[in-house]
Amino acid sequence: MRFGIALENFTPPGKTPDKDSILRTAKTAENLGFDSVWVWDHLLLGSRKVFPVLDSLTTLSYLAAGTSKLKLGTSVLIMALRNPLVLAKTLSAIQIFSEGRLVLGSAAGWYEREFKAIGVDFSKRGKIFEDEFRLVRRLLNETDVNYQKDGIVIEHATILPKSSVPIPLLMGGYSDKVLERTGRLADGWVSYYYTASDYLQSWNKIVSSARTAGRDPGALRSVDVVPLAIAPSLEEGDQIAKTFTTNYMDLPKNTQCTPDSAVSGNVEDCIRRVKELEKIGLDELVFIPANYDIEHVEKAGNEILPHFIK
Repeated sequence: MRFGIALENFTPPGKTPDKDSILRTAKTAENLGFDSVWVWDHLLLGSRKVFPVLDSLTTLSYLAAGTSKLKLGTSVLIMALRNPLVLAKTLSAIQIFSEGRLVLGSAAGWYEREFKAIGVDFSKRGKIFEDEFRLVRRLLNETDVNYQKDGIVIEHATILPKSSVPIPLLMGGYSDKVLERTGRLADGWVSYYYTASDYLQSWNKIVSSARTAGRDPGALRSVDVVPLAIAPSLEEGDQIAKTFTTNYMDLPKNTQCTPDSAVSGNVEDCIRRVKELEKIGLDELVFIPANYDIEHVEKAGNEILPHFIK
């Protein structure tokens, strides 16, 4: 199992994302043996109370220049809010600048206000996302691409220069329809705040979909993003994770997303929770450090990772 760190490129109202802190956390993670860092994606978040957000792909470009080994991921980019050709061109450039380290997690989205601001029909976001996902993949990997649909006309398009390393295209989301789409089309699944048992239940649906589509489920990448709260006791760690979640996160309704997914408590408690996720065969566990405290990153790198990374 590989490990990643989620970075603070958005904050609650009253705070501001700090580029130096973001880069310092990424470099610390790289030095401690983490495999990846991940950023969040929003164009507008909050209205009267604004959540400051640094653009996800621009942030990854910044991190590509400041690191050398870390995979650079989005969890998750709302693809329908971008023009597919412009998005593919941007992704291709980041892949070149990072020397093949980009991982794109993407999803249909949930925040209607952003769709209205861009002029995209929120009610059709699932279909729009699937069409754009297919098109972006073609633009990234093929030459002489032709496409005409929904007002987009692409004639004999080839994106050059192009990295020789393909960009893994993962999907996020939780409904059965999303899980079916993930198994049928994506390179893997990025989940958020899922316990091991809930993750496995959904992952089995993805595996079933992949098999139905004639794809190899073993080639799919499984990623879970959960809070990390290292504390003197399990009770204290759980409380830190819940308070952090209340202050920072908006967990999607009608899903199994829960603060109970946190890797929390003392180091031994945390190791036990990680082993639960290792047991289900999870490929990558991404920690959201509670309050984005770099001490959680350092402690996890020094005291948790050595039990799983040889």
